Amino acid sequence: MQEGTTDRHGRSQPPQCTTSCEDRQIVRMTETDCSVTSRTIAQHIESVTHYSVSTRTIRRCLQQSGLSARRPLLGLPLTQNHRRLHRQ
Repeated sequence: MQEGTTDRHGRSQPPQCTTSCEDRQIVRMTETDCSVTSRTIAQHIESVTHYSVSTRTIRRCLQQSGLSARRPLLGLPLTQNHRRLHRQ
């Protein structure tokens, strides 16, 4: 193998395009605001780092962290009326 080239044969996954720091920031943004979308997160990362990250990469990062849009992180808080009706 020549110096400066990349050997792709020994790799089982494609190279990661986000750093571990960016991955933590993605998870933190999602935990802070559960209504944030992957497109919003991608736009934020692009404005900070000046390179684009796909929404698919964002979703994959969240899935690897145990978060998913299919399962919301937090439930909606119940109003007093809902609580009263739920207890009955």
